[in-house]
Amino acid sequence: MLRLASASSRGGPGDATADALARSVADRLGGAPARAVIFFATPHHGPGYGRIERALAAATGAEHVVGCSASAVVGADADIEAGPGVAALALAGDLEARRFFLPSLRGRAEETGRDVGRVAREIASEPRSIVLLADSYNVAPDELIAGIAAVAPDVALVGGGATEDGSLGLTTVVGRGASASNAVAGLALGGVRLRTAVASSCAIFGDWWTITSAQGNRVLALDGEPALGAFLARLPESLRDDLRTALRSTLAAVAAPVEAGEIAPPYVLRPFVGGDARTGALLVGDEVMAGMRLAIAVRDAQVAREALDDGVARLVSAGADLAGALYFNGLDRGESFYGIAELESAYLRRRLGERPLAGLTCSAGFAPLGGRNRFHQHAGVLVGLEPA
Repeated sequence: MLRLASASSRGGPGDATADALARSVADRLGGAPARAVIFFATPHHGPGYGRIERALAAATGAEHVVGCSASAVVGADADIEAGPGVAALALAGDLEARRFFLPSLRGRAEETGRDVGRVAREIASEPRSIVLLADSYNVAPDELIAGIAAVAPDVALVGGGATEDGSLGLTTVVGRGASASNAVAGLALGGVRLRTAVASSCAIFGDWWTITSAQGNRVLALDGEPALGAFLARLPESLRDDLRTALRSTLAAVAAPVEAGEIAPPYVLRPFVGGDARTGALLVGDEVMAGMRLAIAVRDAQVAREALDDGVARLVSAGADLAGALYFNGLDRGESFYGIAELESAYLRRRLGERPLAGLTCSAGFAPLGGRNRFHQHAGVLVGLEPA
C-alpha cells in the first residue's frame, strides 16, 4: 500500500514554520513512517533550507529528504505566489526510495546524469523512476537526460528546475544535509507507478510542417521550402517585416516524426532563437533532424487552462489507485499569465479532491513524452503517484 501526505505553510523562515510543517505532514500520515519527503520553499527560507530538511526527517522518520528553492509553491491548501511559503509531500508504505545529492553540475551535466542513473539502478523494486530537482542556472537538460538514459534507459524521469524570485541570482537544491547551487538532488523510487500529464501553455497556429532538411538547431527546409521564408509567410502581415518581434511573439512546437493515423503529435515547446536571411535557416532552441515535425505556437491562457483541466481529468480517470501528485509548473504561468490568482490550484483540487499535492514554479519540467524522457518549457507537468 502506498500512502502520501502533503502540507504547506505561508510562514516565514524559522524553526516554528519548519516544525509546524513537519508536524502537519506527520499527522496526515497517521503515524505511518515516511520513506521519503520532497519539499519546495521560497527564497525567504534561504539559509534555513537545512532546518526544513531536518524537521521533516525528525517528524516523519524519513531517511531520504530532498528539496529545492522555488519562486512560488503549490501547497496542500493554496498556491503561494507572493511572500514566504513552503510545501512538502511525504511518501510512505510499500515503496523503495534512495536520495541523491550531486554537486559540481556546471559543465558536467551528462556525467551527472550517469551518476543519477547509477543510483536508480540500485533500486530493486519495479517500476523504477527518478524525481529530480536541478539548479536551473547550471543544468544542460538534454545532456543530463542523455546521461541518465545511457545508464538507466528504462527509468522514467520527472521533476523540475529550481527557481528563485530574482533577489539572489542563484537557485538551491537540498539533500543529504547540504544546500547548494550548481547541483542536483532528488529521489530514485521503486514500487511506485507514475502517470504524467503535460499541459501546454500554447495553441498551435496553422498546420504542421515536416522538417525536410536540418543541421544541429538549424531548420533549413520545411516541406521542401526554405524554413525562414515558410515561417514568415504563415505569420500575420504585421509581423513579417520585423523578424525580431516575430520570433519573440511565437514558439516552436517540435515533435517526433508522425505516427500512422496521428493528427496532433505530442510535442515540446522551444524558443525560436534566430533566423538567417542568407541561408533561409530558422534557428530553434533544440537539436532538430529531418523527418521531425514543426509548427508555430502562441501562448494562450484559455488553451492552457483547458489543457490543464483535461490533463488532470485524464490522469485521475486512468486509475482509481491514484495516491497523490506532484506539480511542476512552468515559470511563465500563474497569476501573471491567467490574470487570476491560484487558478491552477483550483483546477487541480477540483479533479484531485483530497488527494495530497505539492509542487513548485520551475524553469523547466521533466516528464516522459513519446517513449523517452524530455524536458518541457511553457507547460505544467502533473505527476500522479500510485502503487505498482
